[in-house]
Amino acid sequence: MRIGIIGAGAVGGFMAGHLARAGTDVAVLARGPHLAAIREKGLTVESQGETWTSQVTASDKAADLGEVDVIVVTAKGPALPVIAEAIQPMLGADTPVVCAMNGIPWWYEYKRAGGTDAPIERLDPGAVVWNAIGPQRAIGCMIDCPAAVAEPGFVRHVAPRKGSFTLGEPDNTESDRVKAIAKVIEEAGMGAPVTTNMRRAIWIKLLVNASRSPLGVLTGSTERGLAENPETLAVTMAIMREAQAVAASHGIEVRIDQDRQSDPSQRSLHRSSMLQDWDLGRPMEIDGIVRIIQDYGRSAGIATPVLDTVSALLGEKARAAGV
Repeated sequence: MRIGIIGAGAVGGFMAGHLARAGTDVAVLARGPHLAAIREKGLTVESQGETWTSQVTASDKAADLGEVDVIVVTAKGPALPVIAEAIQPMLGADTPVVCAMNGIPWWYEYKRAGGTDAPIERLDPGAVVWNAIGPQRAIGCMIDCPAAVAEPGFVRHVAPRKGSFTLGEPDNTESDRVKAIAKVIEEAGMGAPVTTNMRRAIWIKLLVNASRSPLGVLTGSTERGLAENPETLAVTMAIMREAQAVAASHGIEVRIDQDRQSDPSQRSLHRSSMLQDWDLGRPMEIDGIVRIIQDYGRSAGIATPVLDTVSALLGEKARAAGV
């Protein structure tokens, strides 16, 4: 199986490094100093006490990489319209596209029970991604892989557990294509559980991201720091409860473990991907992680006052900084 990794930063680089070490044919679409370092020295990954370097095919042009059997997009939501057009040379007639990203994905309404079966304007203005990739190619992916680019060409995984990528079809079937992709990922030393309720997996992670990532940007604090301060902890728990109510309006029940979520020892010193984007002056996934919850809440008549306040502050901070 030939796998294309689009956006080989922290998460994409982690996956590419594992796959390449296992002998999988990996084609990486990257750019800038990270691409230059990968070409010159290879892709280095540090994870669970191991460090290794793999040679991967890498380019900033999809035409150089050619057609692949599977594409894994690990780039952030704001970059997707450009990426959707750029990866066309890598798409075969039936190439699936694994959407490994935080927040509500662009394909979310596709075959959702009670949904619109249409693009979401907030996440995919003008249906650019929907039309360029096609929702029938989409495979959902929930990421559990705290990682960061330590320096160009070098990805550091900062959790004691192995990185994991939960996979699922938009229609909740357990398809052959998902099982085949999961097998390759697992054989490379990563986790790849297959779910028949992908949207629930997305909301479980979204409750965490929405309650911590925006506050991390607003305060500069790590996830553990937010839990150590009783006042910021109260805000994170309030946002989780608001998002939980919105998920329930979609028929998705997400349990909140109050004790675990309130225990600083259960949180890492990791700087969230949104905070990493802020640090680097890159656009943040505010729409997919924050504003879409507000949209769905308003549509269902569910108030989200704490999230509304945090969203306003985060949006103004981004606007003032021009990101």
